Amino acid sequence: MKPAARLRSGIVAGGLVLVAAFAGSAAWDGWRLHQQVLDLNAREMGNLARALAGEAARNLQAVDVLLRDTAIWYEALPRTADALAVNSSLDARAAGAPQVSVLAIVAADGQQTHRSRAAGRPLTDTSARAYFRRQREDAQAGLVIDGPLLARTEGQAAVVVSRRLARPDGGFDGVVAATVRLDALQQAYAAIALGAGSRLLLAQPDGSVLVQLPGDAAGQRMPDSLARLQGPAVQPWTDPADGRLQLAAVVPVGPLPLRLAITRERDTALQPWRQEMRSAAARVLAVGLLVALAATVLLRQLRQRDEAARERERLEQRLQQTARMEALGQLAGGIAHDFNNILSAILGFGDMAQQEAPPGSALRRHIDRVLEGGQRARLLVQGILDFSRSGVAEPLPVHVQSLLAELAALLAEAAPPGVQVQVRLQAGDSAVLGDATQIYRVAMNLCSNAIQAVADGGEGAGTVALTLERLELPQPRELSHGELRAGAHVCLTVQDDGPGIPPEVQARMFEPFFTTRRPGQGTGLGLAVAHGIVLGMGGAIDVQSAPGAGTRIAVWLPSPGHCAAPTPTPAAEPADGQGRCIMVVDDERALVELAEETLAGLGYEPVGYASAEHALEAFAAAPDRFDAVLSDETLPGLSGSVLAQRLRAQRPGLPVLLMSGQADAALAQRARVAGVHAVLPKPLARHTLAAALASALRKDARPSMPDTRRR
Repeated sequence: MKPAARLRSGIVAGGLVLVAAFAGSAAWDGWRLHQQVLDLNAREMGNLARALAGEAARNLQAVDVLLRDTAIWYEALPRTADALAVNSSLDARAAGAPQVSVLAIVAADGQQTHRSRAAGRPLTDTSARAYFRRQREDAQAGLVIDGPLLARTEGQAAVVVSRRLARPDGGFDGVVAATVRLDALQQAYAAIALGAGSRLLLAQPDGSVLVQLPGDAAGQRMPDSLARLQGPAVQPWTDPADGRLQLAAVVPVGPLPLRLAITRERDTALQPWRQEMRSAAARVLAVGLLVALAATVLLRQLRQRDEAARERERLEQRLQQTARMEALGQLAGGIAHDFNNILSAILGFGDMAQQEAPPGSALRRHIDRVLEGGQRARLLVQGILDFSRSGVAEPLPVHVQSLLAELAALLAEAAPPGVQVQVRLQAGDSAVLGDATQIYRVAMNLCSNAIQAVADGGEGAGTVALTLERLELPQPRELSHGELRAGAHVCLTVQDDGPGIPPEVQARMFEPFFTTRRPGQGTGLGLAVAHGIVLGMGGAIDVQSAPGAGTRIAVWLPSPGHCAAPTPTPAAEPADGQGRCIMVVDDERALVELAEETLAGLGYEPVGYASAEHALEAFAAAPDRFDAVLSDETLPGLSGSVLAQRLRAQRPGLPVLLMSGQADAALAQRARVAGVHAVLPKPLARHTLAAALASALRKDARPSMPDTRRR
């Protein structure tokens, strides 16, 4: 794994670990808080239950003390005692216990004999009451609390608390009973805040509820499942009425036959924990978002840094490639320029010799072969010059569609059997700024390679599609080889269904002198020259190919506007020079002689010089002698354009023609400044020279160099 990828993985893993650790800590704290909340509720409910049970025990034990004391007093009382006096004594005793509404003496037959607050009310027969029967039947019953009833005295809920009366011999002698109002307990408990979702039950062993808060205890019973709970600890319990899980604390009421229970809904008890968990979840989410944001920012910065590093590396590689190509181009261009001068003499004198040799003779045949080889050498030199970017002519509007229509007709005739050429030209009158010959050369090179790839394929048959269209780019676009600005472009696409190009070949296909063909079948300059031409015109190339899937190469060239298709004109016969004197300047003596021979053949009087200094001296001696000047641009000492400036400074309006094998835009600018009429390419063609001189020597002639300044 690369260091950048490891760093990104480390950031992501670190963020996840941090969030997981925080979430784990929050979960651990949540679990502990859960237990703490349950423990807190258990302690609170247990303490409250024991406190309330103690309060109930104290109230009822006070009643028990009253009953004991009354039983002792009554057992010692003579049976002949006055009934009113006994009742008054019971009133006095009951007044000391506010919770007791009635204090009564019941005889052994169950009939009340004495009662406090007896006025106006008949005595009651209690023989059928449960507490009476138990006291009568069980000498060890002790304190008996009867079930709840509605006291007739106050019309309120009450319970009867009783103790046995015994004869001197220990036999059953009746019951002393106290009617205890439950509202006192109810009011005392109501003043206590039990908490939300909580309930209090005070019940007898049989489940009869004496007090219930909140709610009314009348007719209520403690659920058996709650009554069966044992032990002082708070325990979970499910309420059979609604199925909700509860916490329950059930404690005995002192030594009395009562139980007090406090229940609380578990969901309510855990409400503080839930609130804290929501806060904890929000904190975990916030931390997670912050970590994610920080990781995103870091990853974006790393990605931007990586992209910047890749872009820097790509630019460095491109600069290195450009520097290597420029160095190679300068070296090759210099050699090609010198060889071009030699080749100019060979082709020039060879052309003259060809015209002199008798047709059909062996000499003519030999000269023809020499010229054929020279033409191939000229094309090779031109390719080297184009690659060095010293052969880019002054950019002019080029009607691309007519140029490719001419090429398509040639390809249709020259394509080998089995290779079908499909053409779709839809660019209309779209124009590009460049050189028509170089654009033609780019298209020819791509089409030739595509046809060759299809022909060399497994079956030797296939299709080559040539497409031209005008497209508008709304924003800049990066292609496989170069970048495009936004705007209108002409897109030339050559697509074939050949064997495709392997990736390792794609990486080097535009390098100079790189070729996959056998020795002698290619120079390796075609695609390099095409690449240089396209980049020089501000365009780019996009290559899409894979082994076995064919190849698609798209050339994008900026299209600033439209132009009309060129109209072919028949070649005119060279005009006679009429003996006009032409100054010829070239540092190659052979080329001076060639130019003199050519000019003499055109009817001019040539005068040759091998240096700019000699030419200046001759012109200064007789400035009116010369009708025009033909000079090489590359001269030792003064260049041809500087020579033109000095000559025209002495004689304004003097027609000057420059020759160069490196006709680039810089030379065109220098020539324009010097007032040069035209720049002619080397090797010099006879008809080109004749037409240029005829144009320059017209009386109304103006420099034909195009103006490329921005308007």
